[in-house]
Amino acid sequence: LLKAATASAQSSACVVNVASCAGLMSSGTGAAYGMSKAAMISLTKSLSCEWAKSRIRVNAVAPWMTMTPMLEDAVKNNPGALDKVKEWTPMQRLASAQEVADPVVFLCMPCSSYITGQCLAIDGGLSAQGFDGPCVTP
Repeated sequence: LLKAATASAQSSACVVNVASCAGLMSSGTGAAYGMSKAAMISLTKSLSCEWAKSRIRVNAVAPWMTMTPMLEDAVKNNPGALDKVKEWTPMQRLASAQEVADPVVFLCMPCSSYITGQCLAIDGGLSAQGFDGPCVTP
């Protein structure tokens, strides 16, 4: 897929990969998940350098907990299940799906034409303060 993208890009293009805050720091989600997201961030940085000469920008976003329909359904019988997550987050709430989508749109717009190789944390300040939640226990 990535090879096809470079072959078909004519004037300029952009790619925005979706990683996770778990790729930036331990967030209690476990090693396998965290390393896969860290690998996505590393791939983003490497491809941004390789593809820059072809005028293809590559960035990533790293969201924290996001209130999606799937999560809403998962906690509908226990809305308090997210209280700790809110406490750990400096903005004291979860992101909406729109709040994750909007920065992706920004990274695709001409106003971000000189941004490449970056990973934008969409985390309500979590990565600025450091994760204060539990580690995964085996």
